Amino acid sequence: MISSPKLTPINGAVQTSSPVVEVLKGGLETTVQDYPGREGYLQLGIPRSGPMDPKSFQLGNQLLQNPADAAGLEIQFVGPKLKFLRATAIALSGANNRPKLNQQAIPMWSTVVIKAGDILSFGHARSGARTYIHFAGGLDVPVVMGSRSTFTRAELGGLEGRKLEKGDRLSSFLTKVLETSHPIHQIQPLQRPAFSHQWTIELLLGPHDDELSKGDIQQFIQTNWRVSSRSDRVGYRLEGADLSFSHNAHHHSPDRDEHPSNKIDYGCHLGTLLFCGQTPTILMVDSPSLTGYMAPFTVCQASLWKVGQARPGDYFSFQVIDPETALRRQSDINRTLAFG
Repeated sequence: MISSPKLTPINGAVQTSSPVVEVLKGGLETTVQDYPGREGYLQLGIPRSGPMDPKSFQLGNQLLQNPADAAGLEIQFVGPKLKFLRATAIALSGANNRPKLNQQAIPMWSTVVIKAGDILSFGHARSGARTYIHFAGGLDVPVVMGSRSTFTRAELGGLEGRKLEKGDRLSSFLTKVLETSHPIHQIQPLQRPAFSHQWTIELLLGPHDDELSKGDIQQFIQTNWRVSSRSDRVGYRLEGADLSFSHNAHHHSPDRDEHPSNKIDYGCHLGTLLFCGQTPTILMVDSPSLTGYMAPFTVCQASLWKVGQARPGDYFSFQVIDPETALRRQSDINRTLAFG
């Protein structure tokens, strides 16, 4: 028996929600996320979390005409199996995990009308790492520090701070639009992110590019870096060439420890590309706010979605661009994602 709708206060208003899905299988790691995530708490060591691919996530919410901060599900590699408890509408974005509704293939990048009793399942994506399930109205889980996003390492946010498990139930907000007749929208192919196994990632130099030699920087750009299996929502580790580091890095003060990549702890942010010894690591949405390693590069905001969709065994090639070009690339994405 489905419980009665509940009332949830949001920004002083009241929204009504009711159970929408029951989890039959949780998948590898399926979590509730929203965008832009948990902002304003890095000084406490609490990351923003949110979707690893914000571009796909926001496009999915657009398909349903959801609020820009509506929460959905992020699937990593292996998708869940969900039973719908009432009529609604959904949209699927991100990597093509070959979704099926009642064992029949359904499209990505499109709204799909759902009936009570329908069962959503997934196969495996051939490229890309993460798929997003969006629900009309957005998911209703408790707001923690201004966000519904899950940070599993601290058991914070989302559904009890963890990934989905068999038997879980999730509620979504009821919309004014009659969901069984929800208008069908699609993201056209040219507007969709392109997935690959070879990704070009755009970088800015700094803040510690002076601790690499000119030869190091050239070698870094010319190397085809392999995504390590030891990559996750905290950071993406890369495998490739060894660098020699600059004179400045080798002749530092003794309080920085022995290796040239070590530094006194300082504040870092999403997209920072660290050298942990000889291992380049790109900090992602669940990363800490302090580090003790040099950061000669920063991944441009417009390229972060590509890092979030890369899977172990994929390859990164890097391109250094200037700040003006980086701002222009992000502005182009912002125009595509503008909510009206």
